[in-house]
Amino acid sequence: MRECHEFALKNGMTIIGEYCDRAISGKTDNRPNFQLLIKDSEKGQFEAVIMYTLDRFARNRYDSAIYKAKLKKNGVRVYYAKQPMPDTPESIILESVLEGYAEYYSENLSRNIKRGMKENALQCLANGGAGMPLGYIVGEDRKYKVDPVGAKIVQKIFQMYADGMSATQIINECNRRGYKTSRGNAFNKNSLRTMLKNDRYIGIYRFADVVVEDGVPPIISRELFNKVQAMLKHNYSARARNKAKDNYLLTTKLFCGHCSSAMVGESGTSKSGKLHHYYKCIDRKRNRKCKKAVEKKDWIEELVVRFTVQKVLTDENIERIAEKAMGIIEKESADTTYLDGLQSELKDIKKKIKNLMNAIEQGIITSTTKERMNELELEKNEMEGKIAREEMKKPLLTKERIMYWLYSFKSGDIDDVEYRRKVIDTLVNSVYVYDEGDKGRRIVFTFNISGQNTATLSCSDIACAAPPAASCRSQDAHLIVMGCAVFAPASEADVFCQRIPGCAWTHIAFQVRPFLLPACSHSKTGIFLSMHPN
Repeated sequence: MRECHEFALKNGMTIIGEYCDRAISGKTDNRPNFQLLIKDSEKGQFEAVIMYTLDRFARNRYDSAIYKAKLKKNGVRVYYAKQPMPDTPESIILESVLEGYAEYYSENLSRNIKRGMKENALQCLANGGAGMPLGYIVGEDRKYKVDPVGAKIVQKIFQMYADGMSATQIINECNRRGYKTSRGNAFNKNSLRTMLKNDRYIGIYRFADVVVEDGVPPIISRELFNKVQAMLKHNYSARARNKAKDNYLLTTKLFCGHCSSAMVGESGTSKSGKLHHYYKCIDRKRNRKCKKAVEKKDWIEELVVRFTVQKVLTDENIERIAEKAMGIIEKESADTTYLDGLQSELKDIKKKIKNLMNAIEQGIITSTTKERMNELELEKNEMEGKIAREEMKKPLLTKERIMYWLYSFKSGDIDDVEYRRKVIDTLVNSVYVYDEGDKGRRIVFTFNISGQNTATLSCSDIACAAPPAASCRSQDAHLIVMGCAVFAPASEADVFCQRIPGCAWTHIAFQVRPFLLPACSHSKTGIFLSMHPN
């Protein structure tokens, strides 16, 4: 990295960012930051890329050609700090030769290493790599030996699981006794499951495609091991079924309108043996003080999705939301206080450099002059990088892009769980449910634009986020979108009754007016929805 910075400084380039994939081979293009580099090049955020050497870009000629072509198409030039290429046609041949050598060197080295490791495996020798399984040590002959202390722990753990103890109970018991994994860590579910599925404990040696029966001394009998595998398979399948059934999509978004507590997923079995899923106020569950009735899971989730798609994402509303969003984005972009401060600092640094140069020209030179000049040059480059990064933060969104994104939510199968999840996770900020007489409901929705302002117990002020508990008529409705009203005021809105398809309830359509949330110093708008049985 130091050489790349020096290359940039020497050639008058400003570094605005770094893309590092540490400990990942250049043989693969599956490198997160490398892919981010290619993606960012499409946005025109930089003009050049500096690599340490050619083989840091790719050790595969195919990948190298493909990605260099993409960078070239995006107007980005590639430089190599330790292998400067002449800007002539001959550089194409030179670069091709170096790429071929890098690929050959990488493949040949890999082949030699794999050959040696396979020879070791055929002799059942330890090959290093992943941590040694608990219960084994490597002898001087590089063969696996049983560690008496670790082996007893392994046998104890297998027996506990075979006796019916749960994973949590086993983990707690191991940690209570001070047992550690082979890496010296406390046991957790991952390390426990890895141990219980490791067939090395019955003497099987595995490395790549080499499998040798009785290649290592066994610690567990095959009978006990097979019993544990059958129990693992059964327990995993049961857990997966329960997880699929208990997929509560409104978790962290559904709140009790009376006490502002979260409503959490619950399940119970009726007298007929049928399993029911619902949401329950957490205050009622823990303290039994709140009297809020439970809400059926499927009913409330379908209602939220249908209302969001059919009544919020209308053509008119989508255009107004996009306009409001762009207004907020443009307002935030107009605040250049931080950028102005950076530019002021850069101006001061340049002034210091100029003053120092004037002193040098007048013969005023000390032992620290060169050192100070280098410091100022580095400060200047760093400040220019900060300014470039700050300028890149300017949004690339347009009204049309926001509208296109919102329209993407209008098509989907309401019965598809993943579609429901997409709508709820991205568009719904929070939902408050109130009980009203004769099994009625009053539901308050708030919505996101970007999907980043999700109300949760850990990151939102409930007192501020909660809707008013009183003083609103049942036929009123309001919309919150990033704190801005996006519909007409109440005096211009219509009130009408309409059924939501697939729902046995009648809802009162919305009027819109600002209201002041408790503990808030600014007005908000939102949707109020009254629900009553037909």
